[in-house]
Amino acid sequence: MIIHSVNASNVLKYSSLKLPEIPEQGLIAISGANESGKSSIGETVCFALFGRTFSLGPEELTKVIRWGETHCEAQLEFTCGDGVRYRLERFLDDAGNHSARLAPAGVNHDDQVVRGIEQVADRIYQLIGFEYEEFVESFYLAQREITTPHPHSYAVKTMAGLVTLEYCDAACQEDRDDAEEALSQRQQELGGLQQQMVELDIDPSLMPGLESERQTISRQLDDTQQLMEELDTASTAYQDAMPIRAKSASKAGSAGFFSLIFFLLAAVAGGAWYMLTNMPEHELSVRLNEWLVQMVPDWGEATLPWLLYAAAGAGLLFLVFLIRRGALKSRVAAYSETASTLADVLNRLDEGPSKVAADETQDAQLSEVETDQEETVTDTSGVDETPAIVDRAARSRLVTRISDWSATVAEVRDSVAGELDQLNSNLDQMRLRADELNQAIGIEQERLDRAARLKEMMASLNEKIDERQHYIQTCNLADELIRGTTREVSHQFNRKLRGLVSKTLPLFTENRYEHLQIDDDLTVRAFSSEKRDFMDLDEISSGTQRQIMLAVRLALSQELVARAVKGGQFLFLDEPFAFFDEKRTRSSLTVLPTLSEELKQIWIVAQDFADDLKFDLHIQCDRDMDQLPVA
Repeated sequence: MIIHSVNASNVLKYSSLKLPEIPEQGLIAISGANESGKSSIGETVCFALFGRTFSLGPEELTKVIRWGETHCEAQLEFTCGDGVRYRLERFLDDAGNHSARLAPAGVNHDDQVVRGIEQVADRIYQLIGFEYEEFVESFYLAQREITTPHPHSYAVKTMAGLVTLEYCDAACQEDRDDAEEALSQRQQELGGLQQQMVELDIDPSLMPGLESERQTISRQLDDTQQLMEELDTASTAYQDAMPIRAKSASKAGSAGFFSLIFFLLAAVAGGAWYMLTNMPEHELSVRLNEWLVQMVPDWGEATLPWLLYAAAGAGLLFLVFLIRRGALKSRVAAYSETASTLADVLNRLDEGPSKVAADETQDAQLSEVETDQEETVTDTSGVDETPAIVDRAARSRLVTRISDWSATVAEVRDSVAGELDQLNSNLDQMRLRADELNQAIGIEQERLDRAARLKEMMASLNEKIDERQHYIQTCNLADELIRGTTREVSHQFNRKLRGLVSKTLPLFTENRYEHLQIDDDLTVRAFSSEKRDFMDLDEISSGTQRQIMLAVRLALSQELVARAVKGGQFLFLDEPFAFFDEKRTRSSLTVLPTLSEELKQIWIVAQDFADDLKFDLHIQCDRDMDQLPVA
């Protein structure tokens, strides 16, 4: 940027400072005695541009206001690489109220005006390409000892292009630290989850064993209930069938007896009729006929067919009773099925579950599960168990008697009632065991669910740990790459800086020193043409040291111009020749305008200049005057 005018009121020494029509190119000299306000001009330019000065920090900015006044303001007109002339206005009062305004000179359109401290600062940076820190390390040499620039200063790092790399490196290290902290937390969490898994002490075989036993108990319950229903049904059927069977058997006997009688009668009558009809002369026929005559008074030839009729009737009755006997025998045989069914059910009582025996191993495992629960599963070993069969021999005898229908209804009823009571007792034990198993399975399922959740959490944590570890490795690699790039960029910057210094150093030192050796930490050694070797600065006179440092400072300015500034740039040097002799001063003033095509406008502050020196503008300050130019 090139400054065209400076106007200020109540800034530092000056109640009024007006510098219009400043030359765009050449040397601008500012001279005057100590405390005459020379440095105030540079401080005013710095204040106008950045809202601060080199000598005053942001917290004491109100000291910019001239003593005894309540406010100050500064105006600066300048041109940047875009060719537009801008007017920058800044206002400050003793209450700390600070405002700024930037707009193209002569324009009052609101859409082209930028207002506000931060907004103006952002726009200024976009226009001129540098900030305050870079400015004071390059284009603005305040009244101070010229020393080697600090290699770690923000401005030098910015000029070297290291700020972005360092920002990336810092961000990478911060990310890595965060990742390592997160990794440590995840590992601690994982350790806690692993400890919880150890405390759970899950036995993989316990749950299958419990469920298998519960299934067995469930089957036994169903089988026992079915057996009880079959026993009750078979017993009722036997008791109901026994009197009916006995009556049927009795009737079957009577029917058999009568059928035998009528068979004999039919045989006798039929035989008699045959003998009398076909063998009348036979002795037996004669006797039979005599007996019939005696027994039946009207017996004769006419009544002989009645024997045939009697034989037929007896035969018919024989058939009737024979059929009835068969039917009754079938009924008795049918009721025999009832006895067989009851006998079969009683025999099957030995095959069913007689009692519930708790598995000692599972009981021991259950007792371990119960340590984390409020309720304790009842130990089935303490349950009174009634033997399922009191007297198997008695039951066997009962089955035999039932099979041959010799067991009485009362005997069957009492025996079956005892068996049902026993089965009910077994059912109660099985239900109790089933409840224990359900409770234990519920407890174990909760433990398994908790273990599953812990495993999911552990798997998730392991994934996060792997991600963090991979991310840390990536950060370490990125850090190595950034540091390597930083070293290379720093080396390139120093090499470029040496090249720029080599153009100005011979001019400043009258060719006695041509080259500099600038290390990465900006340590400077000068190559002496006389000694043909590099020399430390403490081996060189103080005047030459300042010439060398001025050359380095100007090289930084040139590098910043080449990197960030578009177009011409001003340079403000406050007392750069304070320790130079007249010859060195003249030599430097001759060299400065030829340094660069971009460093066009060079402001130089000194107490006095030789009368024969020519400047494009010479501003003379007076210790006793608070206005410039002097009214």
